[in-house]
Amino acid sequence: MTTPYVMRSATERQSVSTVDSSLRLDDLIDSWEHQQDAYVRHRAGRFSVILDAIAYALPEVRSVLDIGAGLGSFSKLILQRFPEVTVTALDYDPALQQLARHNLRDYADRVSIVEADLRDPAWPAALSGSRPDAVVSSTALHWLPTPDLVRLYYLLGDVLDRGGMFFNADHLSHAAGSFLREVGEADDREHQRLSFTRGVADWDSWWATLRESDGFAELIAERDRRFAHSPENRKPTAGLHTEALRCAEFSEVGTLWQYLDDYVVYGVR
Repeated sequence: MTTPYVMRSATERQSVSTVDSSLRLDDLIDSWEHQQDAYVRHRAGRFSVILDAIAYALPEVRSVLDIGAGLGSFSKLILQRFPEVTVTALDYDPALQQLARHNLRDYADRVSIVEADLRDPAWPAALSGSRPDAVVSSTALHWLPTPDLVRLYYLLGDVLDRGGMFFNADHLSHAAGSFLREVGEADDREHQRLSFTRGVADWDSWWATLRESDGFAELIAERDRRFAHSPENRKPTAGLHTEALRCAEFSEVGTLWQYLDDYVVYGVR
């Protein structure tokens, strides 16, 4: 029996197209989360310990700044955990920010997606004078050259009021040939091998898929232009991070959580 042809109205066709586009974006975001989990074995645990620390130390928290927010993975968890909180998701990658708008659409009244380059010392102007209770970052600041990272921490000292908190979750370096570096790198390789064997897209594959996705060609081209001349990062150690925070006049700094070469470094303003 033949299925009768049903002619859709222009409105119905537009609705179907919108749904299809939304599903494609959902798939890209879901693939990103699996890809990031492949590179960070205990990524969920990192998020959880920071969320708990904010809840315990800042029970009246009302605003959080997520720097290097990407497509909003951490911002979304913050918005879900703290229903009264507003989040500023700051990034300089136009492609990831486009995905962030979709990823955080259900929280549009509580989130601001802001474009700013953390390498530019004028980036705090993008906050329009707002002063967050806490600043967070996840798997982002390792891209910054060390001089830019140190300057960023000084600027955070101005952005946060006394008592404000900063949390940075990231892979941090150890001396070449050290036990912890060798074990950490071996653990990373094994976890990635298992993840990619299960079909998880790696970093290059994910970006190749995004590059071919409808509506992203110009955004990727702009992304390539913005990051074309990024200098090599020397992969600073946890000690450099904490010392830079101390020099930026954070009253207390340290390691909140660690798994091999994966850290959550914190600072109390």
